[in-house]
Amino acid sequence: MKKLVISRCEEYNWEKIYDIILSQLSVLDISSKIKNKKVLLKPNLLAAHLPQEAVTTHPEFLRAVIKLFKEKNNKVVVGDSPSTTNFDEVVSKTEIKKVCEEEQVELINLSTYTTTEFEFNKFGCKKLVVSKIVTEVDFVINLPKLKTHSLTILTCGIKNMYGIVPGLTKSLYHKYAPHPSDFLEILYAVYSFRPPDLTIVDGIIGMDGEGPAGGNPKKFGLILTSEDATVIDYFVARSLFKLPDYLLTKNKYLNKPSEIVFLGISNKEIESVEVVLPQTISVINYFPKIILDVVKPLIWFRPKIVQKLCKRCGKCYQICPQKTIKKIGSRYFIYYKNCITCFCCSETCPYKVIKIEKSLLYKIFVVTKQIFKFLTK
Repeated sequence: MKKLVISRCEEYNWEKIYDIILSQLSVLDISSKIKNKKVLLKPNLLAAHLPQEAVTTHPEFLRAVIKLFKEKNNKVVVGDSPSTTNFDEVVSKTEIKKVCEEEQVELINLSTYTTTEFEFNKFGCKKLVVSKIVTEVDFVINLPKLKTHSLTILTCGIKNMYGIVPGLTKSLYHKYAPHPSDFLEILYAVYSFRPPDLTIVDGIIGMDGEGPAGGNPKKFGLILTSEDATVIDYFVARSLFKLPDYLLTKNKYLNKPSEIVFLGISNKEIESVEVVLPQTISVINYFPKIILDVVKPLIWFRPKIVQKLCKRCGKCYQICPQKTIKKIGSRYFIYYKNCITCFCCSETCPYKVIKIEKSLLYKIFVVTKQIFKFLTK
């Protein structure tokens, strides 16, 4: 049974978060299963951002979960593989390191941890590599941040488990699967290798707009919990992001919850929330892949470095799977011939200076689509 529990939570007070999650676990009837075990907590540690920027799982949210499961005599460890190479910078700025030290739990860099691999055999990629730690623990608890995503529309339960892929290998897989529907195959394969036993979503303050790093903090006031992350993603896509059926049916990996339990909030309240979706959704998810390849030279969007705001940190240069970002003098430039618009550069830019540039036909297409939608209401 794919049960989903949704609760109202307005602030990052670990004691309140603790009580809410405890109530949710009671509804799911799984508290007794997670005792005297080795437990991996997998937060979203995308890049080095302050907690208030709403890019990563909030440290006080993590603290509440650590305390809850430590009290059940579990050996708790925290681990993730950020998209950038400097793990210490990420865990320090996000304040995750501080919380782990205060709560006396081990913090593990999955980018340097021992790896394992499994067969994939799609898009010219024979095998996928993941951190071996997911095979060494008794329980994996997934702690995603609720956000929009310029490539995949949303990043939540399924997408957060992509963090078990080590380091820059994550960006390499974009090279094999530049189209969103193909990349989704890789995401789900990684998720399915070792599905998390429990997913608890930090949806108190998430992100909308050009997520997962370049958007705007958005107060959702939610904590969503389920043993199946696919039902969380379905609910977020359908009820919160209000994605149309043609997009939902494209994602064959989302599953409808068999039961939804609302604690302190109603579905009507959730559906009334206005969410700004990524600008890229209009094209990359509207056309089939075969047509997209034809129209993309005309109806295009692409990342653009705003030179006057760029701090020359070079993180975009390091992450680009196509090596299409070049350094000339002290500046970085994107050479678009080989750009696959994976937006890895935008994800990892700590200063949000990589924006989306759109062609004139793209803008006309979006406006026409909006007018048609208005007239057919």
